[in-house]
Amino acid sequence: MIIFRFFIPICVTLLIIVGCEMENNPVELISLVASDSIARSGDTVVFACEAQDGDGDKLSYDWAATSGDLTVDRDTARWIAPGKSGYYHITCKVGDGVGASDAASITVRVVGGVLQGVVSNAVNGEIVTGVSVTIGENMALTDNEGQYNMYLAIQSGLYQVSAVNDSFCPFNGSFEIPEGFSSNTFTYNFSVSPYPEPGEIRMVLNWGAQPGDLDSHLKTPEIEGQTHHISYANRGNADSSPYITLDVDDTDGYGPETITIKQSFAGNYVYYIYQYSSAGSLQESGGVIQIYNSPTCDGETIQVPSEGEGRYWYVCNIDGEDGQITVINQIQNSEPSN
Repeated sequence: MIIFRFFIPICVTLLIIVGCEMENNPVELISLVASDSIARSGDTVVFACEAQDGDGDKLSYDWAATSGDLTVDRDTARWIAPGKSGYYHITCKVGDGVGASDAASITVRVVGGVLQGVVSNAVNGEIVTGVSVTIGENMALTDNEGQYNMYLAIQSGLYQVSAVNDSFCPFNGSFEIPEGFSSNTFTYNFSVSPYPEPGEIRMVLNWGAQPGDLDSHLKTPEIEGQTHHISYANRGNADSSPYITLDVDDTDGYGPETITIKQSFAGNYVYYIYQYSSAGSLQESGGVIQIYNSPTCDGETIQVPSEGEGRYWYVCNIDGEDGQITVINQIQNSEPSN
């Protein structure tokens, strides 16, 4: 038997396909910024998210907030702060659509309201920077525009204020936020007095927004053969009789109204306030008077009384011989006499 063996060459062709995948470069979020880091309830804060993609892919932006309302326009978002005070996080996530992404968050503090005001010089009316203002447990420094801001819930009640600066006498006063006050911003402006020069006695009046115009008056004893009545109508003279000046006359609320006795003479000085404006009342003005004796800031702090009727606030008498202050502190219908 003959066996034939046939070898059939079988050629198997392997087709190897090599796939070439291009590397996807990462997305980089460059910055996330906010127009404000502190906002009041209901305020709008604007955010901007800047990013880039290594491949030039079109980027998508996903925004999220722990609370509040967001309105998004790609790399920009507008956020309305919620009604509850606290710290809120706003997040921007950027993606290229093919797997790469980057994200960042920013925190905004939401407060119930703002206590704000401007501190001025009681003698010349100019703003004062670097004043440390304390209201309750809150403290702030006045900025380059003389303004301070405190972020807290605005609630009705009486607030005690103190302020210090090395170049000025300490200030102590108070203001009241009335029942039913609905705004989330309350303004309290006041002034601080430079240290009085030797022999000077200075009287500084600060008050609230209303009445708009309170006027300081000072009646003198006889000086060089004549008595004087210092007010907006007769601002006095520093270098000759009566040696008294009305330094600042405020007509639009808050004050100051400042009178400085440059040189005093024996006899009685009568100091009082007249309500020139019709709107508001002395009792609700929040008026506070600080009287400073040289060479220190010793003297008296006198709050306007809450009782009495009339447009005259009889504050005190001052003995020109020894500087003794006799506090009267009453509201009355008639002008005080000397």
